[in-house]
Amino acid sequence: MVKRICVLAVLFVFAFSVRLLYINKGPFHYDTLDLAQCAQKTLTTGILHYEHGTGFPLTVLVAGFFIFLLKIFGATDPVFCVNVMSVFFGALGVLLLFFVVEKLLDFRRAMFASILLACFAPHVAISTFGKSLTLSICLALASALFMLRYTSLRRMSDLFFAAFFLGFCVAARLSDALVVLPLAYLFFSAEGVTNRSLKTFAVFSGAAFLSAGLYYVPLLMDKGLSPFAGVLAKHEQSAFLGIFSPAAQASWQWLAQSLTAEGLILVCAGLSYMLLKRELRSFLFLVAWFLVFQLFYGSVSSTGVRYLVIAWLPLVVAQGSFLGNFFGRRFYLSCCLTAILCLTSFLMYAPVLEFRHRHALQSDFGRWVARKTEPDSVVLALDESIFIEHYAKRKTLKRPITCRREEVLDFFKDELDPLLDEGRGVYVISTAFAAYDECGIFKQGLFSRYRLTALGSRINEDWHHALLNRTLIIERLYKIEKRKQ
Repeated sequence: MVKRICVLAVLFVFAFSVRLLYINKGPFHYDTLDLAQCAQKTLTTGILHYEHGTGFPLTVLVAGFFIFLLKIFGATDPVFCVNVMSVFFGALGVLLLFFVVEKLLDFRRAMFASILLACFAPHVAISTFGKSLTLSICLALASALFMLRYTSLRRMSDLFFAAFFLGFCVAARLSDALVVLPLAYLFFSAEGVTNRSLKTFAVFSGAAFLSAGLYYVPLLMDKGLSPFAGVLAKHEQSAFLGIFSPAAQASWQWLAQSLTAEGLILVCAGLSYMLLKRELRSFLFLVAWFLVFQLFYGSVSSTGVRYLVIAWLPLVVAQGSFLGNFFGRRFYLSCCLTAILCLTSFLMYAPVLEFRHRHALQSDFGRWVARKTEPDSVVLALDESIFIEHYAKRKTLKRPITCRREEVLDFFKDELDPLLDEGRGVYVISTAFAAYDECGIFKQGLFSRYRLTALGSRINEDWHHALLNRTLIIERLYKIEKRKQ
């Protein structure tokens, strides 16, 4: 027992250290700053503030706890605190994966799988900036662990713990409710499909979604279902494009790039070895988990590598399952292969993580805008508006995203012209007209109706699809003035 505790402690410290070594200097992602702001407001007001207005209530509460806790140790930046939150839960997820795989397979294969996850570049990357991803993965793995305990020991307490952790997972990230499907396989593969098992699983599901729903009660009482309807109405975020869409094809390419050719060979070897050893239940559970999340997150309009990490956990387990099967001299060969796989796959993306550890281009850009504009000025911006409002302390104005010329003209007349008539300084950053303007109507109207004076440029990082790749852009700032009649 002492040796086991020491081994697990070393595993956690190793995973934590790798992630802390590359923790982001600032808010790499829009969601990071939004989460920090919501958590800070929740602490200040005592009222739960939902990220993006509707979601991630448990993540906000946990982030608030980390802000409160780290403030005791002198940390004053909420962004740093929520980044540490992801580091901690990223390392904890490695430990929880060990327990799940140990219950599913055995100690040796669990150790190899968890070591691989500790160095798995996509998982390390999502652990370096504040977001709900690492927390929801931890809670999903905890639910799976207690479901495995229930199916082997038949203790109702384990089933209820599995339900509550599933509920917490949903409260941390609503779409990760899909984990109920592989959990359902675990349950019915052990219980069989009978009237009694169906009723038991209905109680399990009810308890899970009741515990998740409690976190949304304040929002429902205050605003009803209208905020959720607004989110679903945004086609660019919530549309399911289909499993054969270009987005889905891209998700499979990301998988191949992230795991590398050598890693994919080990995945196939691990899954094949499980079939040869007649570990069919474990095999089907891992395949079900992978397909559920890969086919869903890989097929939505807002897909990205960061969302797919939860889908790739079973593939890391398959690699560990193969490498952990050998004894004697082959065991040392497995250790060498594990070290090589960890180093080659991680070092490929280490420069990107190192760059974000040393640079915070979004916050630097916001401070630069502050130096270029007046305190009462207004800046036209879209996704970058949150960084400008927070770091430049400037009011921002968002334009309509449309191909209707009438809406653009109304925006100019009702929003932009009154500000210019007041004598306020009005500015626009280049991405405000370069992005989300597929018809080119806004850019054409802006340049034909107003005179734009370039005030300079600054390097910024596009965070939308840049988890494991660095996408630097030249962001320009212009002053808007009315053309003389």
